[in-house]
Amino acid sequence: MIFELYTSYPPSVNNYYVKTQRGIFISQKGKKFRSELLDSVHEQLAGFEPISGKVCVTVVAFVPDRRVRDMDNIQKPLLDAMTKAELWGDDCLVDQIFIYRGAVHNKGGMVYIRVDEGGPIIPLGSERLV
Repeated sequence: MIFELYTSYPPSVNNYYVKTQRGIFISQKGKKFRSELLDSVHEQLAGFEPISGKVCVTVVAFVPDRRVRDMDNIQKPLLDAMTKAELWGDDCLVDQIFIYRGAVHNKGGMVYIRVDEGGPIIPLGSERLV
């Protein structure tokens, strides 16, 4: 394991960006989440050196309420905020990502993130994968 981190629940990708006449920008919700994640990093991972190798990311999303949610909608905001917090150079280092739905966390939700070294790359055509 490289590190573990708890942070606030990210906004959906649908609420992470805002489109204006001048272009597409990070929304206020997105900026707030980035700031909260950075605070979590400083609090829980003080002195952490950025990752330079391939990684596997496991996320347990403790949703804020019982509304229907697509777990894939939190991926982009979460990985982008981790990049902005300089946990790695770029989220292209993520070779594997697993997202699990946790129990309802009535205080706004939260996410648990675990980052491990990346697993082996599966060669194309070497084995039948289906």
